[in-house]
Amino acid sequence: MKEFMYIFRGAIQNEEAFMKLSPAQMDAEMQKWNAWMGDLAQKGKLVGGQPLLPHGKVIKGVTSKVTDGPFTEGKDIVGGYLLIKANDIQEAITLSKGCPTLDGADGTVEVREIMPIPQ
Repeated sequence: MKEFMYIFRGAIQNEEAFMKLSPAQMDAEMQKWNAWMGDLAQKGKLVGGQPLLPHGKVIKGVTSKVTDGPFTEGKDIVGGYLLIKANDIQEAITLSKGCPTLDGADGTVEVREIMPIPQ
């Protein structure tokens, strides 16, 4: 079995957008995520993952210059990630289709295979 990473962008993938929801909307959103991730876990596909806060630092180049960031359009902000197990990229894509991020017009799930590192 291979490992894949889901990278979530858009929709309500950042803390600021999430905090603007009413308590009932927050609860409904969390229920959707819990149901989808619970299904992945029940199938033995979920490895782990976390939401990300919208702020951080960027370190660049040989000088290791540190700047505030990342600064991108809201729809491009990486809001979180999930690690899953799947037989191949097609299965990983199929499993991603229940992701609540895809409920929004701008929501995306990037599916990337984790490169195995020989030990």
